[in-house]
Amino acid sequence: MEVDARYQHNAVIAPDLSNDASYAEVLYEAFGQRVVGIQIGPAGDGTTIETRLLKHGHVRVYRLGRTFLLDYLLQKFRAGQIRLIDGEMARRAFEQLSALEFERNAERVRYICPPGQHDDLAMSLAMLAWAADHPHFMQLWVRPIEDRYRPKKVPKFGWPSFV
Repeated sequence: MEVDARYQHNAVIAPDLSNDASYAEVLYEAFGQRVVGIQIGPAGDGTTIETRLLKHGHVRVYRLGRTFLLDYLLQKFRAGQIRLIDGEMARRAFEQLSALEFERNAERVRYICPPGQHDDLAMSLAMLAWAADHPHFMQLWVRPIEDRYRPKKVPKFGWPSFV
């Protein structure tokens, strides 16, 4: 909430809802339409959308494969489209990315987090890279935020123009 306040409550919130679907309800109550869910699993490229009905609304949830996300992030780094600024969190995310091991079989490659280590920051970075480039970013995700601040049209004539 503190980070959200620092950005005037204008951020798109893109949580990983893989482990706890009920988390969407809590986040929607706090952030409203700005929540865009991500379901990470063995497969998916973010084109499959599930609309989850909540008590006071709904949230769109996009299915993404773990390998797809990490490959996408690697592609963005290699293309020079993403750079990390120097800071503690960026260093930790880079360490997590560097520690990932991959397993290759006849069908696919899998990224594996070594036992006893974490990959939460690495995955968050991959989710951000994916979300920032998604075709729905401006139209479906950012537009509800902008609509809150768009001035209401005032009639030029008649009583409503004076109120």
